[in-house]
Amino acid sequence: MENKMPKVSGSSSSMAVPLVLFLAVFLGAVFYVKPTWDESSSLALGRDDKLQQKQQLQARLTDLQKIQQELNEASEVSKQTSLSAIPEKLEEDNLILDLSGVALKNDIILNSVNFSVPTTAPKGKIAKAVVNTNLQGTEGALIGFLRDIEANARKLNVKSITIQVGSRDAANPLSNFNVNMETYYQGEI
Repeated sequence: MENKMPKVSGSSSSMAVPLVLFLAVFLGAVFYVKPTWDESSSLALGRDDKLQQKQQLQARLTDLQKIQQELNEASEVSKQTSLSAIPEKLEEDNLILDLSGVALKNDIILNSVNFSVPTTAPKGKIAKAVVNTNLQGTEGALIGFLRDIEANARKLNVKSITIQVGSRDAANPLSNFNVNMETYYQGEI
């Protein structure tokens, strides 16, 4: 009987070499491409985060542009009124001038003014400062002073009043008043 099996002489070894070379090239490519692939994946995630932040900032910009357009449509008088009520900076000197003018108008003696200003203003928010004044005058003059503070262009909120009644003799009918107020400014914008 003749052996009908084909003779394989070195064909399996000749097929193994290209297969091993192919596997070596494939594994080399995987190890070479894998770090680049991982880096591109992390960059894609970072890009998605940046796109989301861009959309949020774009929405905020649109809102701010809408507000700016409304302000531009407002009259110049209302713009100046808004800046007078809540100025961009605290402007202590103008505040002192306002308080002394109101006191002078109402026959009140402005003995002292103290400010308590926060060290940092909240970014993008209205900041407040506490103003303490020591005044001397009659009770009727104090009422006029408080009315003028309420009508003042600068926003001032009276928080507390302490009254020390003076003597009731005709020579010195004056009382001492400590008025605690809050005023506002725009802080860092």
